[in-house]
Amino acid sequence: MWMYFFDLHCDTITRLNTGERLEPGDRSLRRNGAHIDLERMEGLSWCQCFAVFMPDGLRGRAAIDYYEQSLRFFRAQLAANKDRIVQVRTADEILAAVKDGKCAALLTVEGGSVLAGEPSRAAELAADGVRMLTLTWNGENELGSGADMPGGLTPRGVKAVEACEDAGIIIDVSHLNDRGFGQMADLARRPFVASHSNARAVCSHRRNLTDEQFMRIVAAKGLVGLNFCTHFLSEEIADPPFSCLAAHIEHFLSLGGEQTLALGSDYDGTDVPSWLDPARKVEDLYQLVCGAFGQALANRLFFENALDFMKRYELAGEG
Repeated sequence: MWMYFFDLHCDTITRLNTGERLEPGDRSLRRNGAHIDLERMEGLSWCQCFAVFMPDGLRGRAAIDYYEQSLRFFRAQLAANKDRIVQVRTADEILAAVKDGKCAALLTVEGGSVLAGEPSRAAELAADGVRMLTLTWNGENELGSGADMPGGLTPRGVKAVEACEDAGIIIDVSHLNDRGFGQMADLARRPFVASHSNARAVCSHRRNLTDEQFMRIVAAKGLVGLNFCTHFLSEEIADPPFSCLAAHIEHFLSLGGEQTLALGSDYDGTDVPSWLDPARKVEDLYQLVCGAFGQALANRLFFENALDFMKRYELAGEG
């Protein structure tokens, strides 16, 4: 059974760049010991959002330098593997790449410190091909407070939302705390996403979405990527089975999420269930979702909803 796969979030580029939990020399996107590499994913029709993770403590020039070094690493990996992967920016480019048998690579950034406190830098990121920005990680930056902190968006954060939308950068509310989420949802003029978050009603981790938050994303014609992180799937089970992920799917579907649900694996940024490691195991997940929810829903979840979102976002920028 042929499948297409669109993953809204992984930390593979950052893990390879830093060498975290990898053997020396094991830092090639082509072949490595991480969750994702191109050789193991060969033959998959696949779009991957590759995030540059920005540590909370970086500010100013240090943040810019860190991002620019990460960008060079990303580009070097694409150049070294141009037979298997290509950077994309639009829905049409995504489709062209996957039909050509290549990984369609969307560049994203996780952490608003990349703007170095200057919302106008959003235009520079867009010129680099950045398509999505997660406003915060779990702590604080110049734009606002993440899930581990009080507060919400700062005045600079409010300006950054507008600047990103003007530049065509999708706003990602995963990691943003509840107050910041509400502010962002009130400000948004274009559809927005939670790239890697689950249902708080199923697993009450603060990183997961409340029902109200999910329904605001549905109303905004946004997108929610289901996260494979074990701690966000279950509070009790160390190695959650498919039934735990299915419970999140069922809950979001009960809230009208059939056209909102996607996948945001968090590969190489967290611990995932053994049956989803390495990333090629998503083929097994597809079969399980087909069996539990039907192939039409599986196709929406795995690819169609995310691609449709990209088309909607592009159209919203033309108004």
